[in-house]
Amino acid sequence: MLIPVSYLLLSDFTAQNTLIIILVLCMYLSDLLDGYLARKLGQVSELGKIIDPLADKISVIVISLILLYLDKIPLWFVSVVVIRDLLIFSFGIYLDKKKDIRLMSNYPGKIAVFSIGVIILFAVINNSYLLKLNYYLYFVSLILIFYSSYLYFKRFKKSLDYNNEL
Repeated sequence: MLIPVSYLLLSDFTAQNTLIIILVLCMYLSDLLDGYLARKLGQVSELGKIIDPLADKISVIVISLILLYLDKIPLWFVSVVVIRDLLIFSFGIYLDKKKDIRLMSNYPGKIAVFSIGVIILFAVINNSYLLKLNYYLYFVSLILIFYSSYLYFKRFKKSLDYNNEL
């Protein structure tokens, strides 16, 4: 759904916002449903642990960059999100290749991603009240991003230390 969302965001189609909002919500809900069903049905795979977060990161980065280009979200916020995702992805690849370890996302990280998604959604909706609310969401989201990143990197370091002792 990333390709149609990207196309609609960049097009001049006048009724695009409603369709974009529906598609973004479908992206989010399908991601939640996929993860829930995989855990509930015991269908969690090592490949899925890599591909699902990668697809999420690609989607968030692409949509954020488009919204930045459209001047709907600030550069500093996109920079924080992109740097966070690239670092987590890089450290994840390192652990997978060198230590055969895959760190699952943490709960604060899931809340941080949700807050980023809400900011993106509000930017797409482009309602003046919601955009004012976004200023507060930026602050909350930054706290969640830094806190969840701290917890992730702490687990990353512990995984490195643990394997060095073996």
